[in-house]
Order: sequence, then structure tokens, then C-alpha cells
Amino acid sequence: MNVSVVYVNYKTVSLILNSIESIKKHTNDISYEIIVVDNNSGDNSEKLLTSIYPEVVFIQAEENLGFGKANNLGVDVAKGEMVLFLNPDTLLENDAISEMYLFLKKNQLAGACGGNLVDIEGKPTFSLNRFDFSLFQEFLSIFYLRLIPLKASRSIFYNYESKPLSVRSIIGADLMVRMDLIKKIGAFDPDFFMNGEDIEFCYRILHTGYKIYSLPTAKIVHFEGRSSYIKNSRLQLLYEGNYMLFKKIYSFRHSKCLYYLIHFKSVFRRFIFKVLGNKEKQEYWNTKKNVNVQAWNNFLNKCNIHV
Repeated sequence: MNVSVVYVNYKTVSLILNSIESIKKHTNDISYEIIVVDNNSGDNSEKLLTSIYPEVVFIQAEENLGFGKANNLGVDVAKGEMVLFLNPDTLLENDAISEMYLFLKKNQLAGACGGNLVDIEGKPTFSLNRFDFSLFQEFLSIFYLRLIPLKASRSIFYNYESKPLSVRSIIGADLMVRMDLIKKIGAFDPDFFMNGEDIEFCYRILHTGYKIYSLPTAKIVHFEGRSSYIKNSRLQLLYEGNYMLFKKIYSFRHSKCLYYLIHFKSVFRRFIFKVLGNKEKQEYWNTKKNVNVQAWNNFLNKCNIHV
């Protein structure tokens, strides 16, 4: 088996069906299996999936394990040389799986790779990270600054080059990793629920001496945010994931500093928009401030930290 494609499902079966259809349409010349781990959706997902694609390996979790733990269940039964962690809300535009697989086969120093993601309108969307997350990066964002100056129309989170780009991390929406490497360092850290685990995983890959690449020839549509289960608590989960990430790759002190930076950013921007008379933006940043406090408290409770 060349590639094991692993999906995590939580009430997104219709999205997965469309995504699998795009795999069937575009993937040629390699062998692959499709594994779906259901996070206790309770919506008859298994029957819906296997009635259309009986070859799908379906794993039923007894509770919502989150992104990383559920993917790890898929890895446990995967038979492929490479494992592709693919989000339900993705559609292949070309033979992206073969592009990634053949790249890893030909480049032995590459431990993982991912493609270029575009949104429903075909516009570049979040695909990669060129830099490690840092407190300095968060500080710059308070004042709408970033590490490298690019034109406003270009994102630093997308590969505009015509060749593979060495990056610090690929987002978990389309991350392909060598199975032998996973067996060596483990898959996703189970301490994460959702958000941050892909970056921490890539951090460990890089520290084994392997490189991570973005492949512009692998093209995938990502309907980010279309999954109903991530809408209401998405921001809170993002903050919690970031705090866990900083704790894992730096220290708890860095997580605490990040919390205060985000808090200051929310208060500062709310003040700016109050001066400008923009009530909508005031409410937006006030909400972010309150969500950040809740996320921090949840993070402390999860880590059993008392401050």
C-alpha cells in the first residue's frame, strides 16, 4: 500500500463523501486506502459512508477525541508507506496524492509535505508556516506588522513559487508523513484536542533532521470553517491549542506571556476602534478578550496548573 488517507469525522459525512469522490476522480498510478475515524457523531455516518464506498475502513470512537487522538486511531490500522491526514472539507483539484507520495519517495531527506490550498473561490488560503510561532510574532501582530514585508495581496502562508518550498510546518488539512517516521517519533500529541497539534508534530519531524516541504503542484480546495462542529467554539479552541503548543515547544512561561499579549491586543484594538467610533469592531475585540480568558482557564484546568 502506497498511501493511507485518514479522515476525522464529526458530523461531516457529506463533506467526506465529496472529498472521497475527488480522490477517486483524480488519483492514479498509486495504491491507497481510505480510513475514516468517527468522533461519535451519532448520525449514522458509518452506514452512509460504507453504503457508497464499502472499501472504506471505518473506525468508531466512543467519544469526541478531537483531531489528533482520532487521527492516531487511523494511524494504528494504516498500511501505507505514507499517511495523508486529510480534512473532510477538502477537494482534490488534481492528482495531489500522487504528487506528494512521489515527492517523498524521491526525496529521502523529506519527512513530510503538503500541497497548496485554495478557498472555494480559488484564492490562496492558509497552507503552511514559514516561521515557528513566537512571542515576537504575536507582538508584531498587535500593530498589524509581520516578520517579512509582502504585498498585501500575497500571503506568507502560501507557496507562490513554482517549486517545492522548505517550510517549518504544513497545516493538518493535507499533511503527508512517512509511516516509518511516525513509528519512530509518534503521531499527534494526545494532549491537544484541536489546533496546534499539527505544528507540534512538524516541530518534532524537523528535530529528527528531516525537512518539510510545500508542493505547489499538489492543488487542493479547502472549505475552511464549513464544518458545523467548529463554528461556535473555533476561536476558543484555537487559543487553547496555541497555549498548549507554546507549552510543548517552549515552556509554560511562554504560554502565559502569549495569554497576556493576546489580552493586551484585544484591549488595545478595542480602544482604537472606540476612538474611531466603530461599534462593531469594539464588540468583536471585546468578544475575543472574553473568549481568550475562558480559553486560558480551560488550558490551566487541563494541565492541572494552579496560578
